[in-house]
Amino acid sequence: MRIGFHVSIGGGMHRALEAARQRRCQTMQVFSAAPSTWMRRKSNPEEDAAFVAGCQQADIRPVFTHAPYLLNLASADRNLWQKGVSVLAQELNIANRWQALGVVLHLGSAGGQDPVKGLKRVIKAIRQARDRTDGPSLVILENCAGQGSVVGRTMAEIGEIIAEATPERIGVCLDTAHAFAAGYAINTPDGLDEMLQEAESAFGLDLVKLIHLNDSRSALGSRVDRHEDIGRGHIGREGFQVIFSEPRLRHLPFIMETPKIPGDDLADDLSNLRRVRRIIPKDLRPPLPPLLIRIIHQPVGRTF
Repeated sequence: MRIGFHVSIGGGMHRALEAARQRRCQTMQVFSAAPSTWMRRKSNPEEDAAFVAGCQQADIRPVFTHAPYLLNLASADRNLWQKGVSVLAQELNIANRWQALGVVLHLGSAGGQDPVKGLKRVIKAIRQARDRTDGPSLVILENCAGQGSVVGRTMAEIGEIIAEATPERIGVCLDTAHAFAAGYAINTPDGLDEMLQEAESAFGLDLVKLIHLNDSRSALGSRVDRHEDIGRGHIGREGFQVIFSEPRLRHLPFIMETPKIPGDDLADDLSNLRRVRRIIPKDLRPPLPPLLIRIIHQPVGRTF
């Protein structure tokens, strides 16, 4: 078990690594650039190499990137769909440069149109983006809460996408808040087992590469995507005890995307980390990395 956060890359990749070390991360997730813009980060071999070396030195692994929110691979808008395919291919190339395990992807919405056709467009987009890139980084499909005509609410639906696209260079991210809002009672042993059995049948649990660890501000089955601090939402402390005690999940990286307090996101993240560590059974609790006491800003191109 490795625990980490989604951290900001604002100000440069060295700052993202600093932020991860301040949060005692053992794993991390980043956007490669602003999530609300189409522009992606250009290649900078020295900066890329320094980031990879810094993560290795700090033993932060695996690293994940997250595709921007603008992508909608289920869209019937041809221009929007094509831009999404192009950006996903760029994200895979960035992930390869950063030696990230993969790119976490929200699958998109059919926009009130036929959801089956939306699912088919997602499959086609994944195939095309994968064919445009070389390297080992995965397209990692994230389950959704199920708002509107969003694709990927159930394990069976994700399994259908994987079967049609083929499992080559594909993984799965299970988001706890999304699963709960989608109707999986993962806060109980029976409900969590039901979801994991469905996932095993649909695509195989070996394809699950990480857990997005978030409590839910929304009720079970509400299909509303609202994250909450760990233990303070509807999943609750007891629900996370169920999740952390599940043997089929213990080997995975857990990455938090909990709400941030404006201007004090470090304190908020560390508070969530403390709550998580109190919930994890002592015999499973991973050791904390050394605390980063002094932050040193290194020039681009040097290891951290």
